[in-house]
Formats: sequence, C-alpha cells, structure tokens
Amino acid sequence: MKLRCLNLKWALILVCCAGLWACKSSGPVIHATGEFDGTGKVLVLPFQNMAWLHGTDVNVRSPLTGKVFMTGPVSEGADRLLTDLLVGALQQQTDFQTVPSREAYGVMDALTAAGDSQRSPLKLLAQTGRMLNADLVIRGYLYRFKDRVGADYSAESAASVAFDVYLIDCVQQQLVWSGYFDQTQQALTDDLRYIGTFFKRGGRWITADEMATTAMDDMFKDFKQP
Repeated sequence: MKLRCLNLKWALILVCCAGLWACKSSGPVIHATGEFDGTGKVLVLPFQNMAWLHGTDVNVRSPLTGKVFMTGPVSEGADRLLTDLLVGALQQQTDFQTVPSREAYGVMDALTAAGDSQRSPLKLLAQTGRMLNADLVIRGYLYRFKDRVGADYSAESAASVAFDVYLIDCVQQQLVWSGYFDQTQQALTDDLRYIGTFFKRGGRWITADEMATTAMDDMFKDFKQP
C-alpha cells in the first residue's frame, strides 16, 4: 500500500513538472528591430554555408549581428533546401513580393570592385537590393545541418541544425527583423526541458530536414509587422 502511494506521489510530481517543462520552447528565436509594413518587394538571397567558409566545429560570428554559432557538418544541398523553405514561407505566410536573386552576385561584385573596402556586409546587401529595385533584402546563413544516424526510435546520433535569417531595409540600411534556430535534438532522459517538443514530435528522433522545415515554418508562422 505504501509503495502504491509512493508511486502515485511521484507520478503526480512528474505530471506537474511536465506541465512546466512543456512550456520550454525549442523553436526559433525572433526579434523585430525596426519598422516594416509587410508589403513591398523583397530580394531573397540564397543561404550562405558558413561551415564551408570557416570549417566545422569552430565558433563563427554572424556577419550581420556577431551572434556566435558552432559550425558542424552540412549535408549536401542543405543550403538550397533552406533557401527553398524560406521562399515558400515568404510566399505563403507574408504579403511580400519576392525578387529573383540571379543578378544579385554580379551587383555585389561590382559594388565591391568600386573600391569601398569599408562597406559593411549589411550596407552591401542593402545597396544590392536597391540596385535591383527591392525594398528589402532577406539573407540567411547556415552553420550546421547534420542529419540523424539511425531510425525513428533508435538513433545512434541526433539531428543538429543551426541557421539565422535577417530582413534588411534597403533605404534605411538597417535590420528590421531577424530570427535564428540552433538545436541538437536531445533524448528525453538527457534534457526534460523539452518534454513538450518531445511528445509533439511523436516521441521519435527526427531528421535534419524535418527539424529545419518545422523551424522555418515556426519562424514565419507568427511573423508580425510592428
């Protein structure tokens, strides 16, 4: 009888704790830092693979904010996948008109060749957008895209994804919105803070593609203009 009461007591404690832990979010972090009305033309630039530029397993600062990310392996085609997800999110969840990026790198090369070596990455992107008749530029950086090893319920290693996205006002030459995602899936026994996410994912190990798709969708699901 005492053992049954003790088990019931611990069960109640776990239920209460689960309610608290379920509030912990493992989704993307969003910041609105300027004014924009959610309309106009947006130049969408492909994601830049920072692990290819700087190597893996090193701390790398975001070119636009200085936020530090740990790089890691990047699956082939992951940068293209994230770019496609970004374009899809913009088209489905915002009122922006997207501007093709096929001429963007030629414009950036021309601006760089003009001799202004002090031009910041942010100003370079803003000026590129203006030259292509865009009101805003959206740019993403990819730091890690490591797929899981194993199956849904018996993974040897977990998926791990890290990227950030920035929206830049071309006229004001300033950031007006940003979001980042940086996560390695944890076993429930390792980190109970993510118990809500664990059950939302069906209690299984997800792939890097699934993690990135959900993160991008969540990033723009509550996309709001001040």
